[in-house]
Amino acid sequence: MGKAGQLDALERAVEGTLAEGAFEFDGDEAVLRIEGSLILTTGWFVGLGIGGVALLLAGAVLSLAGLQDEARWALAPGAALLGAVACFLLLWRFTPLARLWSDVELRFDEQAIVHRRTRIPFGDLRPEHLVWKTGPFFRRLYVRHPSLRKQLAGFFDGEERQAEEFQRRLWELISAPDLPRVLTHGNDLTPVQRWIIGAGAPYGAVNGFQVDRLGTAPGESTASADRRTAHELLQDPWGAYDLEQLLAAVNWLVQDGHRADFAQDAHLAARPPAAREEYGTLLREVDGLIAHDRLEPPFVERLIELVRIRYGDEGGAYARLVPALLRDEPGADASEQGAELAQFLHRLFNDRDHASEELHRLEVLADPALRANAGRFLIWDYGRALMLYRWGHMVGWLTEEYCWERMLPLALDIQRRYSSWRDMATCYLQGRLLWSGGGGAAHAEYERLIEELATEPRSPWNLVPWDLDLTRDWP
Repeated sequence: MGKAGQLDALERAVEGTLAEGAFEFDGDEAVLRIEGSLILTTGWFVGLGIGGVALLLAGAVLSLAGLQDEARWALAPGAALLGAVACFLLLWRFTPLARLWSDVELRFDEQAIVHRRTRIPFGDLRPEHLVWKTGPFFRRLYVRHPSLRKQLAGFFDGEERQAEEFQRRLWELISAPDLPRVLTHGNDLTPVQRWIIGAGAPYGAVNGFQVDRLGTAPGESTASADRRTAHELLQDPWGAYDLEQLLAAVNWLVQDGHRADFAQDAHLAARPPAAREEYGTLLREVDGLIAHDRLEPPFVERLIELVRIRYGDEGGAYARLVPALLRDEPGADASEQGAELAQFLHRLFNDRDHASEELHRLEVLADPALRANAGRFLIWDYGRALMLYRWGHMVGWLTEEYCWERMLPLALDIQRRYSSWRDMATCYLQGRLLWSGGGGAAHAEYERLIEELATEPRSPWNLVPWDLDLTRDWP
């Protein structure tokens, strides 16, 4: 979905809500204007209006009860409050009063939020900068950034669903990669270096990093934002807080990665339907027992049976290792089988989504065409390994020379496995589909980015040919 379509969806999310009148959606210019005057005053004057009506009703009840003097004490303030609200609305509608408050503009083509002389690149914004403040009647969404603190939207308390939809769609627009920006051309990469960066381009572009250089984007502000984002992504989801952990993550991707799981799941998916169903039933049962912490002896028996079925002809050998691994006996994971089983058990016990994601992979891999491709998902792991090297360089853990020396062999292996940039990209998308347990909303963004990488003239995929001789060509 392009920016215009996403803006239309954002506009539909606030239709009929308190927030609707505060926004001006300009799909042609890819700008969202937020009227500061209306946002600033809506809550106050709705509250005053409700208070005025309540006082008038109370006065009417007292008057009907014959308490005229008491009724005047309620009617007069109620009328005054409603009169103040009416006067303000007339002044706001027919005078330049509204101009006293400047609008906030979200300029999506420029990838920036602008208010008066303050300009914040979208790359400097994080989800935690969008903050909800909930009162007795209203929910207000603020941008709380060191350079800007402004209310963006106000919703009635009963509009929680619309408020959450608005925030989700707004963040999708703010965080969407700007492909022209990440494809800025004009640096001094050699053809082979450009090919290497191109192999990791999908994972780099979807996270907003330029794909025409090894390091950060030019400019102090954008470079600082890239370094900060690289640090955050290394820590979560990769758990890399130092160089040793970073290199361990890269080594795992290169040696095994998720493609090892994909291959195992492909074997499971190739079994007869009854066998797949038996495995799926056992996996759900064991996962449920783990979730409810019901790990008494019947659980161990069911787990051993699950392992036996999972590994087919070799299931008996794997099943015999389960008790020792559960007791964490020294050397239980020393063998290749033990190490593989230990990884499976670790994910089963510690990742609450693992079982559902594996069941989805089995469903997807039931397609013989996709299953036949299961040995070609190396790019899903290698593409991310290339980006981890780049992030390690951005945060100062790795030198430029170290990165190029380690990335070149990965590029050579990628080139041997695929026939073109398109072929590589297809396998990358298939790998992500299996990894994500169904693709999710982000999968469409990956598909859009890959299509643009394939067609954009400045893309590394169009600047260097796939069959380039990948021999070191830098000093």
